Amino acid sequence: MAVKVDHRPLNEDKERRRFLREAGAAGRLSGHPGIVTVHDAGILSDGRPYLVMDLCTGGSLTQWLKPQGRQDQQRIRDVGVQIADALAAAHARGVLHRDVKPANILIDSFDRPGLADFGLAAIPEPGEDLSVTLEGMTPAYAPKEVFYLKPPTAYGDVYSLAATLYALLDGKPPRWPDTGTPNLPELLELQANPIERLPDLDPEFMDLLLRAMDDDPERRLTAAEFRDQLQALSFAGAEATTGAAASTTASAASTTVAAASPTSAVASESGGRRRSRRPLVALLLVVALIAAVTLGSIPFGGNASSRSATQPAAAPSSSGAAEASPSGDGSPSADIPSAATPSTPSASPSRAPEGFVDCSQQLGGQSYCLTEPECWTDLGNYRDYVSQATMQDCDQPHLYQTYAAGVLRKPVKSQSQLEARPEVQALCIRTNLNNVLMGRTSRKDWQIAELGPQVILEDDLFRCLFAAGGFRTGPVKLKRA
Repeated sequence: MAVKVDHRPLNEDKERRRFLREAGAAGRLSGHPGIVTVHDAGILSDGRPYLVMDLCTGGSLTQWLKPQGRQDQQRIRDVGVQIADALAAAHARGVLHRDVKPANILIDSFDRPGLADFGLAAIPEPGEDLSVTLEGMTPAYAPKEVFYLKPPTAYGDVYSLAATLYALLDGKPPRWPDTGTPNLPELLELQANPIERLPDLDPEFMDLLLRAMDDDPERRLTAAEFRDQLQALSFAGAEATTGAAASTTASAASTTVAAASPTSAVASESGGRRRSRRPLVALLLVVALIAAVTLGSIPFGGNASSRSATQPAAAPSSSGAAEASPSGDGSPSADIPSAATPSTPSASPSRAPEGFVDCSQQLGGQSYCLTEPECWTDLGNYRDYVSQATMQDCDQPHLYQTYAAGVLRKPVKSQSQLEARPEVQALCIRTNLNNVLMGRTSRKDWQIAELGPQVILEDDLFRCLFAAGGFRTGPVKLKRA
């Protein structure tokens, strides 16, 4: 099971009652195969709500928005059928979701999609304008009526699901700009534009999505109708080129990487963050080795730790290759530098993973700095499993930002093992944070946290994060970012 503690406190009795009522209703829907099971819900002493739910190891559908994660249209249709059926069941019991989007659809260990965050979805983000995000709905997937302060309806959930499927097919939501987040006047202007047809999508599928996203709620389909018509799509004579083309590109990239080292560069679309991809067999092997560690991307309650500024950086490793440990007990091996070893520049810097540059001269050891800012929210762990977090656009409200990364010499099975590793202790310290900050030093109330390898990123790096005194919008400037 997973515990999700939301960062948004419920300060009013009305909000608390609504959350408990809707989370309880979601719990009664938990037997549905398209809804992530909710076992318990409550409110902490500081006002933050929490849910206890099934752990979904496959992460959220946000990974499908990336070019390398794009799926074919039949697979996306199947997800639509499952989630539409879940919404139909919820609507039949008078429960609205209000915030259907890729981040709220999770994949379990059997590769089945499920809708999550009933109850939490109705809580507005702190500081957000409710004229933009009525009832906490995400603007990119919200129907037109939300921007005119109309109350949420079941038809709004259908629109959001159709917009989600559209985004999974195209890489971005309908009417959404390629870059940046529009303000309220811009959002209203965008709502006046027609939704563009996706030229490579099956025409019947496209027509169905447009009906479900009609500007007039009364002309939209019900969730049950949407489910049935999605299921009836035959794709006769159609080629699933929208997702398949991306999958082919990703497959070719994986084939290239198979002949190179795990940290070799892989080309991606211009302007996007590039990641290294491993061949499927290698990925499955890594997942098998660290299955007990990387248990998905569902965020849990926060568990950041602080480090002393007196800890020195690690000396460089004699080898750039990761050493597998059959036991995975996290114990140091002979070739791992001690945390007490003074920092010295790396004699032969290893090739940096895509999106990073070598920082061994600056931070010591086998360390890397980012070429672009990387931010996170909802960091935490459950029962000492390695912490999981949700990657967040740095221009959106976030709590943590990455300032350095390194390679684990052996896999670990718990967060305490990760934090005890010498290479982690040497890199994730305040001295190194201050070394990469641009023209400033960290304050004493800034937290430092250690984040282990995340399955959705498809790399083997641990990350050193910092929280600059609470939630912020926009990244802190770093020397290498």
